[in-house]
Amino acid sequence: MRTQRLGFVGLEEDTVSACLSMLKIIDGRSSVHWDQSIPDDADVLMVACDKQEQTRRSDLSDKPCIVVYPNTYDRPASTFSLPHPFRVMQLLDVLDDVVRTLTTDTTPRHTSATVTSTTPDSTTDFCASLHHVINAKDGQRSELYCSHSDEGLLLVKPASHRFYARPALLHALNAGTVTLSPLRPFSESVPEGMAARPLFELAWMTGAKHSDGLLPWLDPDSQFQLSRWPSAAALNKSRPLLSLCALMTRRALGRAQLQILSKCDEATFNHFLNACEISGLLVSERRRSTAQPTAVAMESQRFGGLIRGLRTRLGLS
Repeated sequence: MRTQRLGFVGLEEDTVSACLSMLKIIDGRSSVHWDQSIPDDADVLMVACDKQEQTRRSDLSDKPCIVVYPNTYDRPASTFSLPHPFRVMQLLDVLDDVVRTLTTDTTPRHTSATVTSTTPDSTTDFCASLHHVINAKDGQRSELYCSHSDEGLLLVKPASHRFYARPALLHALNAGTVTLSPLRPFSESVPEGMAARPLFELAWMTGAKHSDGLLPWLDPDSQFQLSRWPSAAALNKSRPLLSLCALMTRRALGRAQLQILSKCDEATFNHFLNACEISGLLVSERRRSTAQPTAVAMESQRFGGLIRGLRTRLGLS
């Protein structure tokens, strides 16, 4: 597992100590291992909101910064931020967002198939357009995109792995009662009053209608793995979905193995894989060998302890 170095600027000792404790908890759930470092040697900085000028005036200005601000203040104009005090999953989400912007993805995706005419048209289907902008080249991913609905405007910024919407639209998305137009480039800034949410949540909420099967360009005979954990809020503490996350961040597995080990029903399983694919978290490859039932049973025993430990950490048991 790759290691990234995290430096702290201007934060109180108790905040740094709490953050380091949280890093131990998320170790193994993030796509990288995090170590503390002095600011000069760090890959990423965690900076108190009133110390931002200190990093801009020094040689630290080229490093990604996570701005920590009091939760009674408005969110600062920063790509990455954390309200203080913050929780484990908030820290995990923002660190994974930073990693995604630092990393050039060299993992071959979907080597088993090429997108063909069976792929939904990104000019007419919202989920296809979301998949397209998230998986576009880096230059395009830094842009802001918009979609229109009866409940208002939705904005997507792939580079920060966030979408923006007002409360009425978020409620309609959760209820599944809104239709979104395909995404188009948006030249203005994010309007005030729009809440920022992880992109996986948008893929999850809008991808429900595709859960009758896998997306057309996904090969059902592939093995599937996650590049990192998705946003936990969308999973709603579901044991089968948390099991899938734990299984798929460890190694690539086939559909039958994943369903048996996670005890996930077909529709929910399809929904999860499709949402991960749309949001750019899924890596798939051709199945190299067919797993035998005994191998599945051994995997089930091996991961049983992992899932029980995970549920204990999250307070689910």
